[in-house]
Amino acid sequence: MLLRDFLTTTQTQPPDISHFWFIIMMLLLVLLAWLTIVYQKNTIYNHIFKSLQIVQLISLYAWYIVFQIPISNSLPLYHCRLAMFALFLLPDKHPLKQYFALLGISGSIFALGYPVLDPYSFPHITGITFLVGHYALFVNSLCYLLRNYDRRLLSPKSIAIYTVIMNLALVVANLLTGGNYGLLRNTPLIGQQILLVKYLSVTTVLTMALFLFNHFFSKRQHLALAKKQSQLSYK
Repeated sequence: MLLRDFLTTTQTQPPDISHFWFIIMMLLLVLLAWLTIVYQKNTIYNHIFKSLQIVQLISLYAWYIVFQIPISNSLPLYHCRLAMFALFLLPDKHPLKQYFALLGISGSIFALGYPVLDPYSFPHITGITFLVGHYALFVNSLCYLLRNYDRRLLSPKSIAIYTVIMNLALVVANLLTGGNYGLLRNTPLIGQQILLVKYLSVTTVLTMALFLFNHFFSKRQHLALAKKQSQLSYK
């Protein structure tokens, strides 16, 4: 493989992912979930995936800038891209950081479970950064939530409001740039529906996923607190 092929701006078609490689991708996601639960407090483990995320973002956006990729593709306005930046830029106890960590887990699962790759022959920088970026986001989001989740920061109502506003902003961005940010212009699986249907579908599915993960971590924290109180009472 030549470097110019890896960095080319000549579009072909999205790479085809065979059943074998799709299964490998899902198994790797499960493996990373297990490793993150085991090594969530390991400094080296955390640094590795934070570094991978930084390298992935710098590489992709350097390619965007150097090759002057149109803003319809190169703005950081995809759900997972927003989550990547939020995890680095927001303080740990900020409600939006917790929101985007939940989004990072659900978004990574959606993205890897139904990969929508850019139309370049693999291996290409967009395909590699797609995979590395979503795996790193999944780990970094899970690490954050396992270590810093606070059920007092987010309510179901606030999750729904954040999602409605975010997706509405992405719809406006798509209208201004001609992009497909948040998959709100060309939405997989629902065909040629009107924009309102696409917006409501994406927002509903994403909100339900965020509710589910938020409930899981809230329940986990509740059980941990109950166990701790029980141990103190026993003593």
